[in-house]
Amino acid sequence: MVSLSQRMRKLQTKLLAIRHGSGSLVLPKDVKRIHMRFGAKINGGHMGPRKFWRHELVRLKYHNPAVPITVEQIRTTQTPDTEATLSIHFTASTSSPQTSPDSATSSPAPTDSTTTTSSPSSHDPTERVETIDMKHRTNSQILQEVVRLTKAYPVEPTQQELEEMRLLEEQRVRSERDSKMSAEVRARVKREREIMEQARGDLAGQAA
Repeated sequence: MVSLSQRMRKLQTKLLAIRHGSGSLVLPKDVKRIHMRFGAKINGGHMGPRKFWRHELVRLKYHNPAVPITVEQIRTTQTPDTEATLSIHFTASTSSPQTSPDSATSSPAPTDSTTTTSSPSSHDPTERVETIDMKHRTNSQILQEVVRLTKAYPVEPTQQELEEMRLLEEQRVRSERDSKMSAEVRARVKREREIMEQARGDLAGQAA
């Protein structure tokens, strides 16, 4: 049976993991919104995107509540052919052109993990979009691309949180040690009980 203190320790650990785990980043103000699109199944190169969605994207949203983040899971039997993209929408600077004369709008886009696209007519005309191809990439590699494109910076834990992490780690190590000792004691008691039962059986057989 799990004690109240153990449940509280697990809850504190989970909260700290959300605040300071992989993906704990602060996005710059020019990031307007993020849209993620990937297959519902992990085959065909969608395992990394799915892990990113479950872990890094949650922390990213936690630390950037004002940035709209939408997710579209494509449910189809042809998952290997489904794209996996992460589109980051920026407020483009009005002082500089959005695209160069030889950009993707006038010539084929180069083969790369990220592409810059012009915004659809339904979007703000000053909006710039960077798209990351997440297919066959790990969640860590996807996060590295997000940092590179957005120049996001990590959230640093406070001194109080660092102390809380240290205490939780000490408690975790002590709990594992105590559990190991308890298991050894139970195993020893079980062996001694089996030896006693066998001895009683031998004596009963001799008496008969």
